[in-house]
Amino acid sequence: MSTSAKTSPHDALAFLTANHKALLAMFRDYEQHKGHATPVEKGKAALRLCHCLSIHCAIKEEIFHPAIVAALGKKADAMLAEARVQLGVVRELIATIERTSATDAAFDPTVKVLGEDARRHFESEENELFPLLRHAGFDRAGTGERLATRQAELSTAPPGKPVFREARRVLGG
Repeated sequence: MSTSAKTSPHDALAFLTANHKALLAMFRDYEQHKGHATPVEKGKAALRLCHCLSIHCAIKEEIFHPAIVAALGKKADAMLAEARVQLGVVRELIATIERTSATDAAFDPTVKVLGEDARRHFESEENELFPLLRHAGFDRAGTGERLATRQAELSTAPPGKPVFREARRVLGG
């Protein structure tokens, strides 16, 4: 596999952009199929989405945000404050979906609002923050490698009992 001189195979910004695209594709698929999906199918798709988005939020908070502070110093404070608020809203919506049955009338609108909030956050990050990081002393390769490793760890961790309780609630069992 060849890479250009400007981009490492573990470039953090490319990695996060690819995650953003994959998550937004999952939201689009949900919206396209919700009309003819059973509550169980919708519940499974929404829980999968919530799980992937939760992992994305976790790796940003654990790895990406500290790397931003290291690269930008005080300039990062305002941007990260806004990002933390946005991620907090996303986490609240995820928790709401995980507590709601897929047969509830509010289920689909909540998933839609989650997708819209995530999209706005991703766009803000890609259009405002990423350009700053490209021109700063940001370790794109090292951060990208840490992001990918942590995402793999979280993605393959066995679920605990609370996850099964939430799934039963969403799936109506």
